[in-house]
Amino acid sequence: MISSIKQKENEPIFQGYFKENSDDDNDDNSIKKPTLIMNVQDTKYDVVKFVGKKIFKWKLQYEIDGNLWDIFWTDASVQSETLGKMQPHQKINHFPGMFSLSRKNHLGRNLMKMKKEFPYEYKFFPLTWLLPTDYGEFRNQFTKGKIKTFIIKPEASSQGRGIFLTRNINDIDSTDHYVAQRYLDNPFLIDGLKFDLRVYVLLAGTEPLRIYVYKDGLVRFATQPYVPPSSNNIDDVCMHLTNYAINKENPNFIFNNDASKMDVGHKRSIKSVFGKLQEEGYNIEKLWQDMYKLFIKTFCSVQPILNHHYKSCQPDNYANNMCFEILGFDIFLNHKLQPYLLEVNHTPSFTTDTPLDSIIKKNLIRDTLILMNVNTKAKNQIIQSRREQLQQRVLTGKKQKITQEEKQAQIQKYQKLRDEYENNNLGDFIKIYPLQDSGEYKRFIEFASKLQDNWTGSNIKRNYKVESDQINKNNGHYVIKPQKQQLQQKIKEQQIRINQFGCQNDEQELQNYQKQVIVQNQFKRQVQ
Repeated sequence: MISSIKQKENEPIFQGYFKENSDDDNDDNSIKKPTLIMNVQDTKYDVVKFVGKKIFKWKLQYEIDGNLWDIFWTDASVQSETLGKMQPHQKINHFPGMFSLSRKNHLGRNLMKMKKEFPYEYKFFPLTWLLPTDYGEFRNQFTKGKIKTFIIKPEASSQGRGIFLTRNINDIDSTDHYVAQRYLDNPFLIDGLKFDLRVYVLLAGTEPLRIYVYKDGLVRFATQPYVPPSSNNIDDVCMHLTNYAINKENPNFIFNNDASKMDVGHKRSIKSVFGKLQEEGYNIEKLWQDMYKLFIKTFCSVQPILNHHYKSCQPDNYANNMCFEILGFDIFLNHKLQPYLLEVNHTPSFTTDTPLDSIIKKNLIRDTLILMNVNTKAKNQIIQSRREQLQQRVLTGKKQKITQEEKQAQIQKYQKLRDEYENNNLGDFIKIYPLQDSGEYKRFIEFASKLQDNWTGSNIKRNYKVESDQINKNNGHYVIKPQKQQLQQKIKEQQIRINQFGCQNDEQELQNYQKQVIVQNQFKRQVQ
C-alpha cells in the first residue's frame, strides 16, 4: 500500500456523493493487480464506498449473502454469530456487544456502577436515573426548594428524537422507559450559543484495549442564543439541544459551504474551534488530556463485556484485529471547559451534506482503514500462516496444542507487530491506550471484570472449590453460604420491583439470580 502522505496528495476529491458507474470509473478495468473486496451492501453512506473504490481501488460487493469479502462495512450492529463465521483475514467495522455503550440505558447503568466504586474518577457524566427502575429515587429529586431541570431521553433513539426537558415529575409516566439526566445548565458558550463536540474514537482491539482518537471532528451549535432553562423557554429545543438533525431545520441555521472556512456556520470543525480558543488563551492541551481520560475510563467499564463477546467468537485470534469500530462520543463542555460525556454512538452519521463533512469523514475513514492494515500484503500473510497451521494438523492428525506460556508469547509477538505498524501509520489519529503509563486504568478493568463475573455467574465455579473445602472441614455437612442468602434476598427485591414497574431488565436480572441459586442447589445435591 502506498504511504498515507502520498495518498493524500494524489487521491481524488470527494464531492459528497458516489456513483458506482460514473464516467471517470473506466480505468478500473485496466487494473491487473489483485485487489481486496469490500462488502457495502449494508451501508447507505457514499463516502464509505468512495474511499473503498476510488482511494484504495477495491472491488465493491453488494450481494446480501456474499461471504468472499475482505472487509465488511455495515451501518448496523454486529452479532456474535457473524464474527464467529469470519475467516482470520477478514475484518468488520463493529464489535459484538457494543450495545453496552451505545444504548443509553446500558451506558448509564455501566457508568453508575463504576461511579459507585470510584466516585471521584467517574464524575464525568451527568447524574443519571434509569426509568422506570429508578423512578422512586428520581421522584425524590422534585422536592420543594430550588427547581431543577432534567433532560429525558428514550432508551434507544438517535438524532434527538423523543428528547425533552422537564421540571415536573408529572410529565413522566411511571411505567415508561427513559434515561433521565440532570440537565447541565452551565455550558461554555461561543457566540452566545450552546454547542457540543462529536469526537471520533477508534476502538481497534479488546484485550488489550487499543484506543485511538481522531484529531478532528465536529462542533455542533444550537441555533438560538442560550438562556438558562425556565418555564418560558424549556420547550425551545433549538436553544437547549445541539443535535444537528434538529437545528438544521431552523431558519437561523447557517450551513458551511466553503471547505476552506471550517470556522463558519452552525457546524464547524474541532480543529478550527480549538485553534481559536487556544489563541484566546484557553488550555486546549489540558482539555484533550481530560477527554482522553474520559474515553479510556468509559471503555474500561465495558472491556470485560466486549472481550467476552470477541474471545467467545474468535478464541485463536491472537492479533486481536478482526474487528474495529469508529464511535462518536458526544461531549459537553461546561463554563470551566471541563468535558462531560453525553452519549456514545456506535454508528455515527457519515452523511456528507456539506464540504466540511465530506473532508473530515472521508479522511477519517481513509485513515482508519490504513491504520487497521487492510491491504493485500497483510491478507496474504494471514492466509499463509493459516495454511501452514492446517498443513501441520494434516501431518500430525490433530490440532496442535500450545501451552499457556506459548500462547502469551504469540499474543505478545502479534501486539508488537501491531504497535510497530500502527505507530508508523497513525494518519490524523493519536494513540491514547495502551501507553507506558496506562497502569492506573488496570483497577477499573479489574472492577468491571468483577461486576461482569457477578452478573454472568462466572464466579460460581471459583466459589465451588472454597465451598467444597469448607464442607470437608464441617465433616461433610453442607453449610448455606452468605452468598446464597444474598442471592435469595436479591430475588425477593427484584420480584417486588417487577410487580411495581414491570421492568424487562429487572426480569432478566431476576432470571440470572434464580439461575445461580439453581446451580448452587445442584452442587449441593452432588456433594451430598
